[in-house]
Amino acid sequence: MMFNNCSCSSDDPEKLLTHLNCSLGRSWRRRTFSIELKFRQPVTKFLVNMASVLPRVNGPDFTLFNLSDINGCQLLANKNQIPFIQLGRLTMESFSNVPKRCPFPKDELIYVRSFRSNMQNMPAFSFESDMHIHFAVLVNGNKIIKGFIQSRVQRHRSGKRDELL
Repeated sequence: MMFNNCSCSSDDPEKLLTHLNCSLGRSWRRRTFSIELKFRQPVTKFLVNMASVLPRVNGPDFTLFNLSDINGCQLLANKNQIPFIQLGRLTMESFSNVPKRCPFPKDELIYVRSFRSNMQNMPAFSFESDMHIHFAVLVNGNKIIKGFIQSRVQRHRSGKRDELL
């Protein structure tokens, strides 16, 4: 999976966030994704929305998954999750210091740095497509973090055999 673009923004009327930054790594050969955030006070409850969409040129986009109003604290603490979510979480652990349970601490930088997906851990599939990932974190009904990641799943042609990136 190659990351092509990312953005994140905040609609934070309560000023819970003191820092939010999303970026892509500079290397075009192996693009990575990073996000950093810091809270002004402990966050004890939050909701997560996440969708993964394969855009189509002709016809409606294909939605791989669309999760809405997921209890974020339960998501962090629950080890018996949907396999796809569990796989993403396990992959992310080596790139992040995201707490494994609530509350999110105040004044501590929480990050996912230089994240790249390991397609070897993904279930077998053989396709090439753009993929858009939309995510949001809601606290007290406000989308304090809104994000978008544009990526592409593509085959890497090595000469010996094709591999998915």
